[in-house]
Amino acid sequence: MRSVPREAGAPAAQGDGNPAALPLAALSHAPWLASIAVMSGAIASGAVPSRPDWPLPLAMATLLALAWVALWRAVAGVDWSASLAAWWGWSEGAPVGALPYAQPGSDAVYLSHRLGQLRSWLGRDFLPRHGNLLLAGATAVAVAVVLSAALGPPAILLTIAAACIAQLAVVACRGNGRPNGLLMGATTAGLPTLLGCAIFAPISPAIALVSAAAAAAFAGVRDGSPALRHAGYALAVLTSLTAREPVAAFIWAILWAPQLILGGRHGGYGWLGAGLLLFALV
Repeated sequence: MRSVPREAGAPAAQGDGNPAALPLAALSHAPWLASIAVMSGAIASGAVPSRPDWPLPLAMATLLALAWVALWRAVAGVDWSASLAAWWGWSEGAPVGALPYAQPGSDAVYLSHRLGQLRSWLGRDFLPRHGNLLLAGATAVAVAVVLSAALGPPAILLTIAAACIAQLAVVACRGNGRPNGLLMGATTAGLPTLLGCAIFAPISPAIALVSAAAAAAFAGVRDGSPALRHAGYALAVLTSLTAREPVAAFIWAILWAPQLILGGRHGGYGWLGAGLLLFALV
């Protein structure tokens, strides 16, 4: 038989489970960067002028990418490990009604106490801390399902990929709220670029490589890793040259040069957004 906890104590110390556990700059820049990535992918597809109704699918794709960002925040941007640690140390809460004729010290009484503690923990700790974020995540899932179904199979596959990446990020960081920068870059910059192209035309190898470059550059800025950031820009330059787009390669190089010379993280997201947009326009 399990013994029933008899001491009422305060909940265990809990870390900050808010998305602010991630670098604030990455979270604040994610929505507009994802929107620019969708627009860049659409322009780079070269098929927008042939679609008189292009504003509608482009707007839907932009909203879908924003839903991915919201889902990422709700899944990967929370310190789940701290929340679970608080639950394991939680000893407050009145027992719920036990089964009739339950004997003291029995499993039924133990379950009654644990359910009461769970109710107390949810109402006093977990939901006040994470409730709004989880509601936003659930809304993002609903929006993503509707929009991806309307946009077609490529959007559905990319939405599944975004959901899988968010879950993979949680597993990789063990739920500490500080997920891998490359995975966040894929959700914020890489997949939206592919989405913008896919709703108008098949994804070309050049656009796929540029989306990978954008993800690497984003991770380099977010994590303060010059190696990742420079690798992303180098891949973008090489991809543009391979695709016989010397003007695009020159633009990427021009945007890369100040970061090589000055270093640091300031303005990194702006350089990346400008690179994606100018790459598509040329």
